[in-house]
Amino acid sequence: MTENPAPNLHVVSLEYILLSNERVIYKNPPPIEFETDEALFHLADGVLKCKMKERFSDAVAARKVVEPILRAWEVDTDLGHNRGELRFKYKMAEVIDLSPAPSGSVTAKVVGNAMLSATGTLSTHDTRSRYPEPPPDHFRLNPDAESILLRYEGYLGGREPLPAMAYFCLTLLEGKAGGRGKAVAMYGIHRDVLSKIGKLSTQRGDLQSARKASATQPLSGAESAWLEEAMKTLVRRLGDTRSPASLRVVSMTDLPKL
Repeated sequence: MTENPAPNLHVVSLEYILLSNERVIYKNPPPIEFETDEALFHLADGVLKCKMKERFSDAVAARKVVEPILRAWEVDTDLGHNRGELRFKYKMAEVIDLSPAPSGSVTAKVVGNAMLSATGTLSTHDTRSRYPEPPPDHFRLNPDAESILLRYEGYLGGREPLPAMAYFCLTLLEGKAGGRGKAVAMYGIHRDVLSKIGKLSTQRGDLQSARKASATQPLSGAESAWLEEAMKTLVRRLGDTRSPASLRVVSMTDLPKL
């Protein structure tokens, strides 16, 4: 009696659903496709299919290489548009067994979780005719970029004043580098930009928002907008995977005028 060979599984593709939300409606957007070293991505009709280029025997391992790319796409869209505008949820994996079946055929199966789109009553939306552009190849979230992003999102959610949030992000950046001067070289951010973040986060604010009691002048609208853009810039720069020597220095001209 001949025993069946052990399964030789291979993940062909992963499938995700683009969740609906209360901020954006995508109206008849054309499909969007891009490719990385890990997979070929195709988004159409609210379904994202990721065709794997590497060999994986289970969906968990395949998801570990795909989902950092999706997270980068979500965050890149948040920074450029509206927070929460692009969110994906895993649906299923297409897996094939490469071991020969008795008949000589190759069997295939699909595994995964049931999918539900986001729930809730839809209200006022922005209408988009195109999906957001894929993230730059060099942008991936790491723990430091995530830390700044979480603090920035906490500010947007009203959980932290802007000056305190900005000062934390500055000290994180400088602490990782070993000082402001070293941060300039490590991250390619001009000293004037870091100094302005330090000045605004320390010398501006009121009784509710100031980081220091000596700060008695609230941030102006322009100063608040500048600090917000500066925090987005820090997220992008800390998430940049390229060599620091190859990066163009971020200067004051790259941020809103004060």
